[in-house]
Amino acid sequence: MPAVDVVIPTRDTRELTLACLDSLLGADAAQTRVRCVVVDNASRDGTAAAVAARHPSVTVLRNERDPGYGAACNAGAALGDAPYLLILNSDVTARPGALDRLVGFLAASPGHVAAGGRLLDAGSERTQVGFTVRALPTLRAQVALLCGLERMWARNPVSRRQLMLDFDYERTQDAEQPAGACLLCRRDAFERLGGFDERFHYWFEDVDLVRRLRALGRVGYVHDARFEHVGGASFARWPRPQAIATRHRSLLRYFDKHHPRRERIALRAVVAALALLRAACWLPLDRARARAYASVVRTALSRSLG
Repeated sequence: MPAVDVVIPTRDTRELTLACLDSLLGADAAQTRVRCVVVDNASRDGTAAAVAARHPSVTVLRNERDPGYGAACNAGAALGDAPYLLILNSDVTARPGALDRLVGFLAASPGHVAAGGRLLDAGSERTQVGFTVRALPTLRAQVALLCGLERMWARNPVSRRQLMLDFDYERTQDAEQPAGACLLCRRDAFERLGGFDERFHYWFEDVDLVRRLRALGRVGYVHDARFEHVGGASFARWPRPQAIATRHRSLLRYFDKHHPRRERIALRAVVAALALLRAACWLPLDRARARAYASVVRTALSRSLG
């Protein structure tokens, strides 16, 4: 029986998915026994056929439409029964020994229910600071992000805390929110929570999962479990208006689920005001983007996110 079920959701990232699998199953593969499940969310680049040809031992679940990241992960997880479950983005590759160290940490830490690895820029030793580990979202941090403060003043105190710029990446320790791009969970904890909340189509589904996992036990960061991460491989292909609408809806859903009413109202007001301003600014330049921001205004002012 495999010790780890690795679930890799993908859409139109054929070569990256193959590289991900090569790192898990190739000559430098982990000693930990793994079973890999690739969940292909309606790719049009031949991902499913390429995976089957190079790695026939991998289970490929082919979706005719894209059900969303969380739904894809849940479907892949349901096909296994290993005690550990690794959620891995298709644009991540494991360095030699990375998976063994990640699994070893959870095996030796009964109080922990999940752990994330260290994400490096592809082909380098540069840690992806600001992504590998983050703080759970706060109202102040999200308003700063929406207003563009992170871009104008990246090291401002609010964003500095949100992006964990003072986190010691050279030490294994507890973390608020390891990146969902590489997250190892105890299967029993994952199943106890019902897995990902499938109401999140994309964005914030991993934040929501980690927040709920923290109610069951501790969540760790393993500094010497090194993985390379390209980042944004699937989202780079998204039309910008689709990304705008989806990300804002997921942000509002997360706050509706986890934050007090006064913060939910405050965030909706900020989102609506900024989206209205941006819709007006984009109208003469890009009508599709302007319509996307107009839809964000309607979402922020609606009673229900559907």
